[in-house]
Amino acid sequence: MGFFSKDESTPSLPPNKTKRKECWDARDKFFECLTSNNIDNSLDPKEMSNVESNCGQFRTDFKNKCVASWFQYFQEKRYNDLTRQRYIAKLEAEGAQPLPFKISKQ
Repeated sequence: MGFFSKDESTPSLPPNKTKRKECWDARDKFFECLTSNNIDNSLDPKEMSNVESNCGQFRTDFKNKCVASWFQYFQEKRYNDLTRQRYIAKLEAEGAQPLPFKISKQ
């Protein structure tokens, strides 16, 4: 295999609009199932049996309809967003207030 040979195992074009919608719809159904079964981290090995027994068909559909990197990314993002939301709610319950100014990114 040379430097310029094409690896056929990776898709050459990104998913089109129809494929993206199929992926997002499958993702939403899977995440609804996770939420209804109180599963936060679908990538946690300790939760895998719970995920498979309650949401296995939705997970399979999600995995089959999305690019592998999206499948991984969306699950990580969901867990990080849940963790962040809970942390903010905890801070607000303890009386935390937003800063009176914006911190600029440099």
